[in-house]
Amino acid sequence: MKQALFIAGILFSIIFTLFTYWQFNDPDPILWVPVYGSAIYVSIQAIRGQVNRELIAVLFVLSAMAGIQLWTEMTAWEGFMTDGLAMKTMNQELAREAVGLWICSAAFVLFYSLAKRN
Repeated sequence: MKQALFIAGILFSIIFTLFTYWQFNDPDPILWVPVYGSAIYVSIQAIRGQVNRELIAVLFVLSAMAGIQLWTEMTAWEGFMTDGLAMKTMNQELAREAVGLWICSAAFVLFYSLAKRN
């Protein structure tokens, strides 16, 4: 199981580093860079085998609830993309942000369950 935690940590470190990088082009990077930065921190700690389950539980609740909040703010489903990655509507931006938070939530659940098995 320690190997699974190590591999998941590497995978999600890469994913969340990319997410953080893409946020520098976002209208509100001051919010999203720390969000994904905290996910990078948890991923790196998983690689090191030093998972703090209490921290992960708190981050899971925050990211899951924030994702639900953003999702409910959409006035209509317009998908994630229309003509490329540029944001065309606020609904697309809200959908992308919500799903990004849920990806963080899924990673936190994975790290928590793998750490609990060790």
